[in-house]
Amino acid sequence: MRAFILPAKRVAKLEKNGGAALRQLQEAAGVEVFIRSKEGEFADVEVDGPPEAEWASEQVLRAIGLGFEPRHALKLLKDEFFLEQVDLEQAMHGNGRGVMRQKARIIGTEGKAKKALEDLSEAKIAVGDDAIVGLLGGFEEVRAAKEAILQLLEGRQHTSVYSYLENEKRKREARQMGVRI
Repeated sequence: MRAFILPAKRVAKLEKNGGAALRQLQEAAGVEVFIRSKEGEFADVEVDGPPEAEWASEQVLRAIGLGFEPRHALKLLKDEFFLEQVDLEQAMHGNGRGVMRQKARIIGTEGKAKKALEDLSEAKIAVGDDAIVGLLGGFEEVRAAKEAILQLLEGRQHTSVYSYLENEKRKREARQMGVRI
């Protein structure tokens, strides 16, 4: 059995529509999920089942905790999908103003930068209330998205980060077609 905490407001997404997302996770992974308490900001969650299914279910639940929609997080039950996290607080050495500034750079005006990062990397990105940025997708897509986020944290211009992602996308597409670059 695995036990951990998740933000209570994210657990509400699991319980939405009569707990449809929670039931879908339990059926797809072959586990039982127990939400023990939702006092304050956090909820205690337990997952019980075969060890590998518990681990995969924990990844799904952590992704939902980061802010991903359950339909996207459930993709983590497949072997070809990965969850990666970038801690902005650590990257900014605890500077709260720096964290807010970097979140704003990642999201952009009206979410345009985040949308461009997702479109070009083909990974899903979640920027929550805390200082963690979540990345979800295939290995190459998550790797490219993480590198793009790190470039933004280093202060690179959005246009140069987008150029990097466009180049990476061309390389991925060429590899999929069997063409060497």
